[in-house]
Amino acid sequence: MAQKTNKSDKPSLGKNAKENAKDHVLAFKVDARLAALLGSVKNKSELIRDAVYAYMGHLCPLCDGKGTIPANRGHEIELLLKQLEFAACAGCHTALPVMPRLRKFVKNLPRQDRDRLEEFEKTGELLCSDCYEHADQCITCGQHVPHGQLEQHQQKQHNSAG
Repeated sequence: MAQKTNKSDKPSLGKNAKENAKDHVLAFKVDARLAALLGSVKNKSELIRDAVYAYMGHLCPLCDGKGTIPANRGHEIELLLKQLEFAACAGCHTALPVMPRLRKFVKNLPRQDRDRLEEFEKTGELLCSDCYEHADQCITCGQHVPHGQLEQHQQKQHNSAG
């Protein structure tokens, strides 16, 4: 849930109130769906200002600030969220995820996800479930490698001494 930004958190544009006056008007195009959503908002300017300040200050690590994730990633995120505990920040009371022990988390996953995350723990190379499913497997070490990158993996991991 988004937290409303305090006006004091926003950058100051000048030393007095007159210099900070909201006297610049910006216009932008939206699709019909967004127009309908914004139509129900009483103070559109405040909402947009707060959204811009929030966006510029923090990008979501899941969507990189795009606001959406690919549909095929929803399953992975749901699995992760089900394993998290939440605790409130002592300062601002925002709910924050607290990661449980990885080993306990991995043991409760479906077999393919468990194999994928155990491999990540061993190798440091993480593949999403789709990439893992379509990955090439190295015959030397058994590691799953993104499709089309097996030759580079073998050169880097197995031919570096030669």
